[in-house]
Amino acid sequence: MLKDNQMVVTNANGDESVCEILFTHEHNGKNYVVFEFLDSHEVSAAIYTPGASDDEGTFTDIETDSEWEMLDVVLQEYFDQLEDEAEEDEEDEDDEEDEAVVLEKN
Repeated sequence: MLKDNQMVVTNANGDESVCEILFTHEHNGKNYVVFEFLDSHEVSAAIYTPGASDDEGTFTDIETDSEWEMLDVVLQEYFDQLEDEAEEDEEDEDDEEDEAVVLEKN
């Protein structure tokens, strides 16, 4: 069963792979989806064109270097944000531990 942020990608040979959608991005009227293959952890992207329903759509390959460069920047920003959030979580945990130590001393 797929989670809400997952999709199945079928390659040219008919092989199916489950992918986790990392994020979507709109640029110059095109919708991009950036995803990670769960089996290989490879990150890729495609242009997404919505279908008749929310559950359907088509993907087309990204063909220009300028689109890949734009997505590389957006992907790096995404990873930087994840790293910042992880650091904040660690700081919050450290603060909670410090508070617990102070409470124990009193």
